Amino acid sequence: MRNWRLFCVVIISGLLVACSTPPVAPSKEYLLLDKGQVEAEPIATKSVAMHLLPVSVAPYLLGTELVLVSSQGEVFRSQNNLWAEPLSTQLTRISQQSLEHRLPDITWFGHQSVPVDGVYQLNLEVDAFYADLDGNVHITGRWQLVSPARELLQVETFTIVEPLQADGFPAMVNTLSHLWLEKVVQVVSTQISKDLL
Repeated sequence: MRNWRLFCVVIISGLLVACSTPPVAPSKEYLLLDKGQVEAEPIATKSVAMHLLPVSVAPYLLGTELVLVSSQGEVFRSQNNLWAEPLSTQLTRISQQSLEHRLPDITWFGHQSVPVDGVYQLNLEVDAFYADLDGNVHITGRWQLVSPARELLQVETFTIVEPLQADGFPAMVNTLSHLWLEKVVQVVSTQISKDLL
């Protein structure tokens, strides 16, 4: 009889805990994609080697959560809409893929071994990569092109603020991806082609 009471107490306790725990919404994970590579025309340059350093992002962007920022600077992190991998890794990958397509005469190095001599360096830094509460996306940062002799050839900043075309996190990710490639990487590739004619 005592075992029966103990069994009933355990079952009732389990049911109470199960009923009191709110259901957890499933999370969605997103990747930045380059959907317009086929449309971009390759640009001729001299044949050089270029090391694309990993894209650095501001510390508040290092988490896996997609970020919204209020006009007062309050940061909101989505708990159910996440990056499938670190933002820095994604930005580096789609940047290199796009640059390889747009500047095919350049031999691009990423994480693989880089030759010691005769290599240019491209550095991209991101300060903002988010949507605000008014329905705009923000991308800001800077890029530097360094010669093999370690001379600074080009330093530029970028500031992009554009409205979302639709509501929701999928639209936010698509807009951020599109703007990164068209307003940052394309501008960088055009400038590099001018510097390396």
